[in-house]
Amino acid sequence: MTFTQRWESHEDQPVEFSVAPEGGWDLHRVLFWSDVIPVGKDRKRAAGVASTASELVAWFRTRPNLRVSTPRSGMIGTDALPAKVIDIAISSKAVNEASDCPTRACADFLTWPHAGDNVYGLAEPSVLRLYLSDVRYGGKNHLLAVGIEGRDQADLKVFLPDTERLIASVDAPVSPAAS
Repeated sequence: MTFTQRWESHEDQPVEFSVAPEGGWDLHRVLFWSDVIPVGKDRKRAAGVASTASELVAWFRTRPNLRVSTPRSGMIGTDALPAKVIDIAISSKAVNEASDCPTRACADFLTWPHAGDNVYGLAEPSVLRLYLSDVRYGGKNHLLAVGIEGRDQADLKVFLPDTERLIASVDAPVSPAAS
């Protein structure tokens, strides 16, 4: 990746790498995930959802507590990996799913292999722009997810130019997944 300013990382593991502009970790960040797993409001793996971009997008759109934009095409990295791009926020009619939610409503919806009880979700008014790409490495197909997190829609809009340049600069030893 090419950073045009000072950024910091708080997570660098095989399933997640995340960065934020220096001093801005509590405001917004960029998350790179491998092989995300959808979880329902019970925080258990969602049954019948294949680990592909199309399947995950379709599943997100069935969650009543989430507001999910219409998918659009995007690209990740210098190799222009094809991606499905969606924005995810908490629905205005959402019922809170988390006992420790700091706002009106929270919803958990992702986890990772071997993550234990760790899940990822949003608390209203946060928003997540999610790039999903079916990729191949190590002789196997994988799901690459890149998330741009903003504390609300206005914050995301301001943060997008820097993050989209960062995502476009990614160079990784992956290729589009075999069909």
